[in-house]
Amino acid sequence: MTLDRLGAPALAVAAAMLAAALGACQGGSGAPATHGVGQLRANSTAQFANCTDWRHGTPAERYATIRDIRGQLTPQTAPNEDSDLSDDQAYAVFENSCGTPGAGHLRLYKLYARAQAFARFRPDSND
Repeated sequence: MTLDRLGAPALAVAAAMLAAALGACQGGSGAPATHGVGQLRANSTAQFANCTDWRHGTPAERYATIRDIRGQLTPQTAPNEDSDLSDDQAYAVFENSCGTPGAGHLRLYKLYARAQAFARFRPDSND
């Protein structure tokens, strides 16, 4: 069957399905995926995000930053981006560290890497 035989209603349905599929790839609601806090470079904020950026970000941007950093710190040979440090634990680390006076220039990825290294030794870890 050719496209001209489908007619306008069928084409409209096909276009709606395509738009829904593309929306799912962008974050589910059709809205663009949220970027993290800080300077964007190569579609990532992981390298430059600091505590000043963290304090000015929305919760959605903050969690996007955590996912971005986790993804950047995951070795390319790893089968997934699992971490001993949960997103909520990372959020708490950033909130605590960035609330300290004079912490504005601390890079978030460095805080994350150090917290991740010791996460498995925390009593509240998921082991």
